[in-house]
Amino acid sequence: MKRRLFAMFLMLTVVTMLITACSGTTTGTSTSGTGGDAVGSTGSNTDKKAVKITYFNTSAEVNTMFENMFKRYNEIYPDVTIELIPTGIGEGQQEKLQSLYASGNAPTFMNVDPANVIEYEDHLLEFTEENAPWLSLAADGAVDGGTFGGKVLGAPWSVQGYGLLYNKRVVNEIFGEGNFDPKSINTRDALQAFLEKCEAAGVPGTMLHGANWSLGGHYLTLVYAVQGPKTSDGTGFIDKIKAGTVNIEDNPIFQGYMDTFDLLAKHNYNKADPLVGDFNKDIQAFGEGKCATFFMGDWAWTTMVTLENVDQEYGFIPVPWSNNPDDYGNTEVVMVLPKFQCINKSQSTPEQQQAALDALAWMLSEPEGQQFFIDAGFYMPYKNVRDDVVYNSMTTSISEYAQRGKTINLGCFSYISGDAWTETGNLMLKYLSGAINRDELAQGINNYWKSVK
Repeated sequence: MKRRLFAMFLMLTVVTMLITACSGTTTGTSTSGTGGDAVGSTGSNTDKKAVKITYFNTSAEVNTMFENMFKRYNEIYPDVTIELIPTGIGEGQQEKLQSLYASGNAPTFMNVDPANVIEYEDHLLEFTEENAPWLSLAADGAVDGGTFGGKVLGAPWSVQGYGLLYNKRVVNEIFGEGNFDPKSINTRDALQAFLEKCEAAGVPGTMLHGANWSLGGHYLTLVYAVQGPKTSDGTGFIDKIKAGTVNIEDNPIFQGYMDTFDLLAKHNYNKADPLVGDFNKDIQAFGEGKCATFFMGDWAWTTMVTLENVDQEYGFIPVPWSNNPDDYGNTEVVMVLPKFQCINKSQSTPEQQQAALDALAWMLSEPEGQQFFIDAGFYMPYKNVRDDVVYNSMTTSISEYAQRGKTINLGCFSYISGDAWTETGNLMLKYLSGAINRDELAQGINNYWKSVK
């Protein structure tokens, strides 16, 4: 199946919108205004026969958000029932989706990774100007990310980023109020000095989440993405490993990131039990200030905001892989469109497909639908989002890197999903626990990519 290079959207319009919106540090709660008109209203639903549709969600941290969203949608349009098919954090999401398709129970529409869009390309409904006019409201370049084989098969809904989250209260207590500059962490040696100072103050320097999606899908992916600023730099490197013309252990960026990984593992809050993989427990500990940093993304806010007695102010620092501050990746954090909304056409009726189109129009382009995403802390790449939204501190920090042009192109993420992060992530977990050495890790990664057709 043709693999289209995952088009990145970090264009001036998106960045400008994000910077303008991220003017504060609290969650985006409703204050005033409607943020503009939607295109393609769902109002016609009231004239339709009762229909039931299903929704498969791979953003496990916001299952409750979707439950509440669909409950409200049913209140507005009682003839439409949306059943959520949730997945748990760390659950085999790709296997579950494959099982649903194989059993003839594919979801009507779904929230999935770019690689899933590629995998199920022949099963997905194409979004067009006629059936999805509301996509005209998407920020410049955002729809490109969901375009595969020349067809718009995925509708964007959030912009997210990741790196090393740091707890501002904890860091200020260690370094002194106003004395820490995240831009100073631009080499591995600088990161080491930072972590050692935290440890000297009695605070574990960082936290690694012991899950394959975090270490394989996010950390190891940095190795591919930082091969160069173009999407083809990352995907081309992977293709060379597949072809056997390159071995990952010979790449200095791989060795650099693994040296940094060893440093993080040394200062890991979870080092006594590095494979614990309890997302809620890790978020709680980080929010309570039990460690200074956490390798994670701004999606952590959606869980953080539900907790009591946790800090509210966070920022990001990069994950440097060398001691040259000019090396790409040492001063940047990731910013990406990580998920897409898609509609199944192969196992759904025309009525169900239309109901899904109407639901997405409400979710993504109408103020009440957008508000659910905003309240959960997501930045939405749509031009009609309320301009008075005040975003949380994590999203705001990512936006500040975008303003300075300091973001990593994660276009190769279309290769890094499902089986890729499961298999290579499991290898990373073995390495973290000491079950294999670096040479064995590299060999396992090489073998995995050579097995991918």
